[in-house]
Amino acid sequence: MTFVMHEGQVELAAEEVASAIAAQFKEFAGLPVERVESAGTVVAPFRVGEHVVARLPLVPTDSDVARENIRGEQAHAVVLAGLLDIAVPQMLGIGEPFEGYPGVWTLWTWLPGRSLDRLAVCRDVRLATDLATVLGSIQSLQTGGRPWNGVGRGGRPLADTAWVRKSIDRSAHLIDRAKATQVWERALSARPHIDPPSRIHGDPMPGNFLMDDGVLTGMVDVALPAIGDPAADLQPAWVLFEEPARSTFVTAMGLDIAAQERGLGWAFEMAIGGLHYYEHTNPVFFNQALQTVQRLLTD
Repeated sequence: MTFVMHEGQVELAAEEVASAIAAQFKEFAGLPVERVESAGTVVAPFRVGEHVVARLPLVPTDSDVARENIRGEQAHAVVLAGLLDIAVPQMLGIGEPFEGYPGVWTLWTWLPGRSLDRLAVCRDVRLATDLATVLGSIQSLQTGGRPWNGVGRGGRPLADTAWVRKSIDRSAHLIDRAKATQVWERALSARPHIDPPSRIHGDPMPGNFLMDDGVLTGMVDVALPAIGDPAADLQPAWVLFEEPARSTFVTAMGLDIAAQERGLGWAFEMAIGGLHYYEHTNPVFFNQALQTVQRLLTD
């Protein structure tokens, strides 16, 4: 079932995407196209044949900024493919707007595997170690002295916002509002990141990683390079893992106590916002957000 999550969201049938591919990418014309089940909140993926995936933003846009961002994502994917021991998709082409879809879109290589957001509970210490290794490798990349860039969670300092406070209020029918407020204020009281900003993943959500036979195999949804607080990449500790995997992951990330407190805050900010926003439109993301908040309230 497809849900409308955002204002301006455009829903497409596989046949419409197939027609656009046939018109714009002759080498893939005639290949079967099918919508991929996904809990993603930004892009609608369509599998094209066996080896290609079309990624169409749910809210289409066509601007110089959008095109520049796509080129940045393409370059970042090349860097990550040469760095990581897991598979990283590569961009195959940029699609132009077509009838019924007024935005740019992209074709990427298809990666097999099962999305980690399909795991109800994960206590696998190997998976925790492997994910920490991937994130640590990204954080090892040089920034070239560049400052925080506002991309992804962690691309800006953790700060109190009206959005978080309103999200707590709007989720009061689902959680203990007082305890949720305490968790948020606990994170805000942590020592801020005082070292130079580092490269980070910026959105290490379970849906952005793939596994096969219990082994981490791939990373999808390559975004622009993010520079900021490495604590943000601790989100999986609460979003994905239960003990003993949680402690394994946190230890393997090698960040100090203050960073762990900030990481808790980044996880909370993501979850509390998604809790009410996706309650009736994205069951997978909603359940993930609810489970995350529940973990944080009992941590």
